[in-house]
Amino acid sequence: MLDTLLFLVADGITNGAVYGLLALSLIVIYTVTRVVNIAQGEYVTLGALSFASALSGTFSVLSAIVAAGLAAFALRDIAERRLTGTMRMRIVLSRALWILIVLATAWLANLLPGSYWLAVLASLVATASLGTLIYRLTVEPVSDASPIVLLIVSVGVYMVLHGTAVVIWGAEPRSVPPVVDGGVELGPVFVTYQSLWICASSLVAMIALYLFSERTLTGQALQATAVNRTGAQLCGIPVGIAGQLSFAIGAGFSALSGLLLAPLITANYDMGLPIGLKGFVAAALGGIVEYPTALVGVLLVGLTESFSAFQVSAYRDVVVYLMVIPILLWRNAVRPPETHGH
Repeated sequence: MLDTLLFLVADGITNGAVYGLLALSLIVIYTVTRVVNIAQGEYVTLGALSFASALSGTFSVLSAIVAAGLAAFALRDIAERRLTGTMRMRIVLSRALWILIVLATAWLANLLPGSYWLAVLASLVATASLGTLIYRLTVEPVSDASPIVLLIVSVGVYMVLHGTAVVIWGAEPRSVPPVVDGGVELGPVFVTYQSLWICASSLVAMIALYLFSERTLTGQALQATAVNRTGAQLCGIPVGIAGQLSFAIGAGFSALSGLLLAPLITANYDMGLPIGLKGFVAAALGGIVEYPTALVGVLLVGLTESFSAFQVSAYRDVVVYLMVIPILLWRNAVRPPETHGH
């Protein structure tokens, strides 16, 4: 009995580590842009599938699409009449370097199939860059719209990205090898190295986000935008660029969760939405604005899913999704709607 209990706890912590990246992605995007991003789980799918393609030595179609999008927006920015010649040259050079990085990482992964870390780099660069493009294409034109409009926009983005994944990679799942095979005995329970790798990678990513937010000028600018968007704009912080960066960070974190999870469940076009919803349930515990409470939420979600899978496996997802009801009721009791700052 003790062995089973410890196994379920270990499995729940592993699941929680994955959902933690999703929860932090949702919080970063919401606090900066006020968008409850329903499409966040699709970056998990795109990251996992592009990673699988890169490992197999196939040039990433996603990288090509992203490069084309970056080039199109570069031409649009250059055409801005108010820009000086120096500013236009700066845009050309920065975007050319950005496109070069996207294509070079994809090409190197294609040139050296089976290279795990090159495949990781190519997938993360392409998916994070896609997040920036999605912001510019869908959110930036309506950034001052009401939250319900932004929510509807995110639903539309979800539909497009979901269909794009099917068109590019098809409906067949793709297997991904773990970083390290085998596992280790921790007392009476056997834990795979992949599970330990997931927990360690998630922890490092969360610490990196904290240090970025607290110790860098760019991170502090993002925090200022999250606290008071209008005030940040009056202080000279470009809130549009802050929005792009928040979407890039969110997409990158979600893609990382897809890379970590793919060896356990295989990469497939339909994996994103369930994972994204579970990340939302965890983020809801913190009102989609509080990082520490959201981390408590991810552990709660991970453990609930693990124990539900053992007791009522057919309804484990239902049990997790139903958690959002008491969580929202609790949030409303703690902070009534009239006191909400977001």
